[in-house]
Amino acid sequence: MLKRHYTVMVVPDARGSMKRFQVRGSQILGALAVVASVAVLALVAPVALLRAHGVARQLEAVSVERDELAQRTAEVEATIADLRARLDLFEKRTAKLAVMAGLDMPSLGIGGQGYPKGLEGLPPVARADVFRSEAEELSGLGDLIDRRLGTVERAFGEQSERLSRIPSIVPVRGLMGSGFGWRRDPFTGLRQFHRGLDVSAPEGTPVRAPADGIVVKTERNGGYGRVLYISHGDGVVTRYGHLSAYKVRPGARVRRGDVIALVGSSGRSTASHLHYEILVRGQHVNPMKYISDEGLFY
Repeated sequence: MLKRHYTVMVVPDARGSMKRFQVRGSQILGALAVVASVAVLALVAPVALLRAHGVARQLEAVSVERDELAQRTAEVEATIADLRARLDLFEKRTAKLAVMAGLDMPSLGIGGQGYPKGLEGLPPVARADVFRSEAEELSGLGDLIDRRLGTVERAFGEQSERLSRIPSIVPVRGLMGSGFGWRRDPFTGLRQFHRGLDVSAPEGTPVRAPADGIVVKTERNGGYGRVLYISHGDGVVTRYGHLSAYKVRPGARVRRGDVIALVGSSGRSTASHLHYEILVRGQHVNPMKYISDEGLFY
């Protein structure tokens, strides 16, 4: 078939002369192949173009999604870094407060920890795992710092409450008279142990509580005249003698600086003054060991 020759006759119209062409079989097959190829291309080209357009749109969407993911990853990384810095600051402040409260708390070293090197080269899934682990770690550190801060607050509260009950101020502003220790009795002239402080002040001068406590008793007690007692807890009791009047009643809670009585000369006294004693578990101690501001004497 390929080697045969074929005659093709072409008649333009009824008046025109007929034209003859001889073609080989291989030429006919070649022409048919070209026509078939053109037909196939005509059918396939639109589909290919549609598919190419769809792939281009998908690539564009993937590119946009990749950029958004990169931006979100950077935001997450910045947020985690900010949280770590804040936790580091809180941890350092808590450590300072712990020192002030007398507590020994080793540093957590939050600021010295950072991201692993080469994080930028990790695939998104791996980076997400790193961020998830980092977030869990920071959450645990936050809980630990919160518990530490609670411990410090309780320690400060306990110390503040204890300090508020220590009789650290002079009950009345005045002239320092006889101190704690041996002295010559002004009435008998004999050597006698003086168990408190005498502070001279005009009659009616306010006597103030040297610390927080509870008024446990008021009474008339021989040479002490009118006496008032305050319990400050932990076995500490203060006693005030030679008063002219009481300003509080037994059972009353008082704060440091509250007026509790007035200076007088009741009982065995040569002049208006306050006799002030401190007893610790029933034993008299020198009040000057507790007084922090001796400038209140003149």
